[in-house]
Amino acid sequence: MRKANIDAYLTVIVHDENGKVVYRRRYKSRSFVEGFLNALGNDFANAGYFSSPNLVVGSGTTQPSITDTGLTNQIGNGTGAGQLQYGKDSFTSPIVNTSTNTASFTWSKTFNNGSGGNVTVSEVGAYVNVVTSSTTTTYFILHDLLPSPITLAPNQVLTVVYTITIST
Repeated sequence: MRKANIDAYLTVIVHDENGKVVYRRRYKSRSFVEGFLNALGNDFANAGYFSSPNLVVGSGTTQPSITDTGLTNQIGNGTGAGQLQYGKDSFTSPIVNTSTNTASFTWSKTFNNGSGGNVTVSEVGAYVNVVTSSTTTTYFILHDLLPSPITLAPNQVLTVVYTITIST
């Protein structure tokens, strides 16, 4: 009998200013952090719901820890020096495969380098809010350090995709 599992996979894609893919890598995420379980627990215990998902990128190089509450050095949203323009978070509907007892969905976001200079991305993370009848609490749920930093030239676009998979 297979044991139940939840996994995440991180895909990073870089497009040049003409839309051509110049870099693509897929990694197994190893970094669900404590906030992931705290968010689920709060949601279940208080009949809440998730809102405001937010994928973020950073330039930190510290190995992720189970107790992380944010990226080591989050890159700002904008067109100033060292910043990236954050796109909108996007999700696919869950895909269920009954023959393999697996299901998955993807969560993605684009980051455009409109800063005029190079911007290096070395870490990726994710936040969600849990909204209950009386409060909204933000949780940091994923933190991954890229095996190799990615330097985005001006006008290049980074797409970050997390694929969340469950199996029984």
